[in-house]
This record gives sequence, structure tokens and C-alpha cells, in this order.
Amino acid sequence: MKNSLNRGIEGRILDEKGNPLEGLVVIAEGALSIERAILDNPLVKFAKKFSPISFKNDYELGESKTDKKGFYRIKYSPSKYKNILGDKPDIWVVVKDSLNSSELKKTDTFKAVDEAVKKVEDINIPRNWAKGWYVTLGGSNKSRFTVDNKVELLIDNQTVLESLVQSINKADSYVYLTQFEFNSDFQATYSNREPAEYMVDVLKRASVRGVDVKIILNENLIIPDSYQEIEDIFKDSGVEVREFKAHELFMMHAKIMVADGKEAYVIGSPFKQEYWDTSQHLIKELKREGGPKHDVSVKLEGGSVHHVEEFFTQMWNYITHEGYEEKGKLNFQPPISQRNSGSNFTGKLPVQIARSITPGTYNKKGELGIFEGYRKAIAKAEEFIYLENQYFTNSNIVKALKNALKANRELQIIAVINENPDIPTYKKRQEQCLKKLGIESYEDALNHPQIGFFTLWSTGWENNQFKIQRIYVHTKLAIVDDLWATLGTANLDGSSLTHVNELKGFFDRKFHRNMEINVLLPELGKNADSEIENIRNTLWQEHLGIDISNIQIPPKGWLEIWQETARQNIKSLSQKKPSIKGQILPYSTETSARNQLEDLKIKTEGWEVFE
Repeated sequence: MKNSLNRGIEGRILDEKGNPLEGLVVIAEGALSIERAILDNPLVKFAKKFSPISFKNDYELGESKTDKKGFYRIKYSPSKYKNILGDKPDIWVVVKDSLNSSELKKTDTFKAVDEAVKKVEDINIPRNWAKGWYVTLGGSNKSRFTVDNKVELLIDNQTVLESLVQSINKADSYVYLTQFEFNSDFQATYSNREPAEYMVDVLKRASVRGVDVKIILNENLIIPDSYQEIEDIFKDSGVEVREFKAHELFMMHAKIMVADGKEAYVIGSPFKQEYWDTSQHLIKELKREGGPKHDVSVKLEGGSVHHVEEFFTQMWNYITHEGYEEKGKLNFQPPISQRNSGSNFTGKLPVQIARSITPGTYNKKGELGIFEGYRKAIAKAEEFIYLENQYFTNSNIVKALKNALKANRELQIIAVINENPDIPTYKKRQEQCLKKLGIESYEDALNHPQIGFFTLWSTGWENNQFKIQRIYVHTKLAIVDDLWATLGTANLDGSSLTHVNELKGFFDRKFHRNMEINVLLPELGKNADSEIENIRNTLWQEHLGIDISNIQIPPKGWLEIWQETARQNIKSLSQKKPSIKGQILPYSTETSARNQLEDLKIKTEGWEVFE
């Protein structure tokens, strides 16, 4: 049998105005007709829904990048087809972003290709979807973008909880809240003069004075949730509680609150006592269960509040349609002053609200807005990328970072993550991701010219005994070149950004994506009162123990300060009277806290080391 004569494919990628798009990755993929016939069989399709086996019926033939005129040409060998039955292969073209991390467009399938080089018609892609800083969700216009905002960073949960309670107490119309977990005995605020305030009591009081309080909670079949507990505690009040049913490998993970349409919060942590903490991160904190936690939330005023409320309203109405026979739907219309041009608030900061939306909920495909924001910002990075995140397991993000580092040898990545993520399987996956970037040991984190991964630790003395414990990082934040930042609820894992890719070959179906929300700050200008730079300085002062607000970027980049601080902390912890500056140490691949410290050549004899 003869193989197909086809051995290449070529064409052009243009923007919506017919101008060439340079630097995009173009991949030719193929599949045998006989394979498609088998995989299109209804019985095989049914088995794919339940089988842990990954059915792969397509493969890459070759790839190229578009040149200055938008042209690409991909060559490959006909032997790649393995065409044992003599049928001609199906071929299609996939266009990806410049870092090869995200699919931008896929052509229709070309069947029975006879040409030696298949010439493809021009492919048009909106320029702002392919390149730039802003989230456009596949189009040309900025999505959920306003310019009249006030943004308040709320570091660690004592701060955000006090602010939330204040906003609830002064609300006179409505309070909308979503939470991943919400324990009925959660004590939100503490005072030396007054008893501790339970969050359920704060919300009940608001309802009693006529405020419309609505709550959406995640509800799972397998993972424990608090929906039933909270529904029971509010059943005799005016507070209305509804569940987002997440019965697959996704969750309603977004945590937001809107008060009267004037203030909105994107909240880092669940309402559970183990997450309550101060910026001191004391090892022994009576108001907190478990070890220290670091997190970041944000309060918004201005036009962006409308887009946070839109998220709640869409979710509430989806739930109402699915499980409440359309009863109690919200008819949401922003005030006239907020339509198109933003609100009448006199803030000055630009804000984008980006979401991850579970496919099959609001629409068939869902949304990938948060991931789009990340992949565009990584592609634009020139000096540094700073990451603070609970997880680091998303394969698309790792690919983007790796290719960005390869393309720009001056670019640096500084990351604060957990050595022991609270999902046990994530540690192995995380370290596979670190290896792909070239980090295999703590020495790499200390000496790599472009990459440093660090962890946070709390220390103290009690009865002449030194105590040390990891600070669990629950943040979901990134900063690029002091020009762009994001913070919110989305982790750098598969389910928060794209789909569950940590279980590839078992459960990597595309609809496994959480409901998430992030605030994007595309300030895109360096000035004396840069909000993004202020955010970075505040966080770095806590972690490094250094006021860097007046420090210029070192000749070798910001990574130099992090690596040197970590080296000095290793030395100072090895002294007779151990101490630490700030909170950071380099990432260790060991499992237990004591072994992680000893991996860094720190002797822990006589110390009290907490897990």
C-alpha cells in the first residue's frame, strides 16, 4: 500500500484587520481514518466516559512559528502516518500562543489530503486574543474592564475578616456571599473588650434589620463540605442558602462578598478557624486551629464591583434553574452610571475581573479568563515574575514559564509555595514541575540565575527552647514587572485554571474546571505611586524582613536579594542562638519539617519542630 504523498502544510496567520501575526506556534496534527472510525463508535464513546484509560486518537506531525509576514510552513515524513490500510490521513492545524501554552484556534479537518504540501486558507485571529496584556475571552475587546476603582490589599485573614464584618454591619440593602467552606462555629473577629463575633451571627443580625442576605456554598458528594450545616443554622432566619452541586472533579471554589453593590471582596480563605491568622503568624495562636497560614484578599470599590456581583448573580440564577424550579431568580441590572463606562465612583485604578467557569454551567465551554491573564502576562514579562501560590502543578503554566525563560535569559522567576501541599498527590506532581524548570534541590533554588523557589517559616522562643514551623501559603497571587498583578481564588493547578491535568490518563476530561474569580490589575505603567509596586513591597517586607521600598533592583535582578536572604537565614539558624530574618528558606524536596531543615544542613537537635 502506498503512503499518502502529503508531507507538509503551509499558510498564514493574520489578525482581524489582515495584518500578520508573528511568533505564534503552529502545529499540524493528524489522525488515521481507521482510528477515527473506531473511536467514533457509540460503544467506544460510552466507554470513554467511564474508563480511566486515556484514548488518544491524534498526534503531532510537526510544528513551526509564524514569521514577520505571518507565514508558517511545516514539513514532516509520510511515514508518521503508519497508514497500514492505505487510507489518507485526516489533518488539521492548531494555532497556539507564542509560549505554546494555550490553543488560540483550530481549523476544520482536511480529509484525504493529496497535495505534497497542503495550502491552508488564511487563518484570522483577533490580535488582542493572541497577544497583549488584557483578557479578551477570544475577542478583540477587554473583558470586564473598568478604570475607576479603589483597591485595598488585605494581607492575612485577621485583616480581611475585620473588614468583611464592618461591611456587613453597615449594609442596608443586600449582602451576597459565596464560600467554599463555612463552619457555623467560625469566629471571625476578636476584641479585648467585646466577645468574639461568630460570622453566622453577623449575617443573622444583618438579615434581622432587613438586609437581603444570600449565600452560595460548594456542595460535594465525596469531599466533605459545610452546606447542610450552614443551611440548618440559617433555616429559621431570613438568610437564604443555596448549594452549587459539584459532583465531578471540580468545585465552586470562588469566595466573594458584595455589599449593597458598593463594595466587593475577593476572599482568599474559607470561613474555618484553621485559616484565621495575623501577620505575625505565631506558632501558638489561641484563636487559630492548626499551624500558621498566609493569605491575601482584596476589597474593591468602583466599577469592578458590578462584575463581581455579576458573577454571583449568574451563579445564583444557574443554581435556581438547576435545582429550584426557577424560584427566586435575581434580576440584575447595573445602575445606569455603571453601564459601559463604569460607575460614578472617583477611583483611579484599572481593574479586570477574570473567571474560571465550569463547562456546562453558564455556557457549554465555560471560561478560561484567569488562565488567559496568566499566559499573556508571562509572555510579556521582561524582568521578573513573582508567584505566591498554594499549588504549583498546572502543566500549561509550567510550559509557559519554561518557554519564557528560554526566550529571555534576563527574566527571573521568584516563587513562594508550599513544600507540603494539602492534597497529598500534589507534592510529587509539584516536584515534577520544578524539575522541568531546572529545580531539583535546595542548592538549585539558591544558585539558579533565573529561578528561585522559597517557603515560609515561623520561629520563636519559649522557655529557652527554639521553636519553628512552616507557614502554610494559601495565597493565589502573581506580579509581573510591577506592571501587572493578579490575586484571587485560583490556584496554579489544573482544576483552577484549565482542567484537571494532575491525573493525566485517568481523569483529564476538559469539563473538570473549578468556579474561580481573580482580580487583575493591569496598571501597565511605572510611577511613584504604583499600586502594584506597593503590593509587592508590602509582601516582600513581610517575607524578607527588609524594607525594600527605596532599594533599586540589583544588577543581577531581584532574585539576588531572595537568594542571599535565604542563605543568611540558613547560616543564622545554624548559630548557637538561632534566628531568622523575615520568613523565607529555600524549597526542599524532603517531606517532614525536620528533614526539610536538615536537608538545608540546619541542625535541629534540641529544637521543637512542628509539622
